[in-house]
Amino acid sequence: MITLKSLGLAEADQIIRAGIARASEIRSPSTICVVDVGGTVIAQARMDGASLSSVALAYNKAYTAISTRLATSFIATIAQPHGDFYGIANGLDGRAIIFPGGVPVSIDGEVVGAVGASGGNGEQDEDVAQMAAKALSGN
Repeated sequence: MITLKSLGLAEADQIIRAGIARASEIRSPSTICVVDVGGTVIAQARMDGASLSSVALAYNKAYTAISTRLATSFIATIAQPHGDFYGIANGLDGRAIIFPGGVPVSIDGEVVGAVGASGGNGEQDEDVAQMAAKALSGN
C-alpha cells in the first residue's frame, strides 16, 4: 500500500486567493485552477473579465503540470523537435498544454497538486501560477 499526500480544499483556496491577488495586481483577469495529486479539480475561479477559453486552459495547464510533475513553461522547451517531450502536445487525451501557466505545487519536496492560470499572455500566466503556488508551498 502507498500513501499519497495531496492538496485539500483549504489549501486550494489559499492558492486561488493568491493567484487572484497577483492577477489583479498585474491587471490580468484570469482563471486559476487547482488540481489534486490525481489531477482532479479541487477549486477553480474565473475572475470578472477573464476569457471563456481561460477556464479550460487553466484546468489543462494544471492537469499537464501534475501529470508530468513539471512546469508547462519548462515542457515547452523540451517539447521541441528532438526534445524528450516532443509530441506531448498530442498526448494526455489532447489536454497537454506546452505553454506557460501550469505549475506543480510541492510541500517539503513532494508534489501534492498543481495550479494552472490562464487569461493573460504567457509571462503573465506563468507569474500568476508561480505566485499562487508559492502562497502555500513557500518554494
